[in-house]
Amino acid sequence: MRQEGTFTVRASQEKVWSFFLDPVRLASAIADPHMIEIIDENTFKGHIKTGVGPIKGTFNGSAQIVEREPPRRARIKAHGAGMGSAFDVDSTIEMAESGGLTTVKWAADVVLNGTIASMGARLLEGTIDRKTSEFFENVRKKLEPR
Repeated sequence: MRQEGTFTVRASQEKVWSFFLDPVRLASAIADPHMIEIIDENTFKGHIKTGVGPIKGTFNGSAQIVEREPPRRARIKAHGAGMGSAFDVDSTIEMAESGGLTTVKWAADVVLNGTIASMGARLLEGTIDRKTSEFFENVRKKLEPR
């Protein structure tokens, strides 16, 4: 499944880059209960309590920054498992600044296996869209001047 979109924020590209490439700061925009542990500069792991429809529980996972082109582009791969399901995500972010605004173009190729993969497409896409919108709104609140 491919997800993609754009996000614009009133902040410098350098500030947005720093936020997105700092796992602890980035995780602070996740609304679901979670924990993150940094392994090294490019690798982190953790868990998140979340759900899709009636399936709720904890996913354990890890992620690695596999490409960096500061302050313009990054690629991150992640894998997680839990609740009889697993996922793999290959995502990219690309940034450009103009007139005091930074636009982040993001894309994620998501492969789901197990119980969650058997959920209906409408339910999955609705949950993903809602959580993605919530995440980027939280990022905006953390980056924009008050």
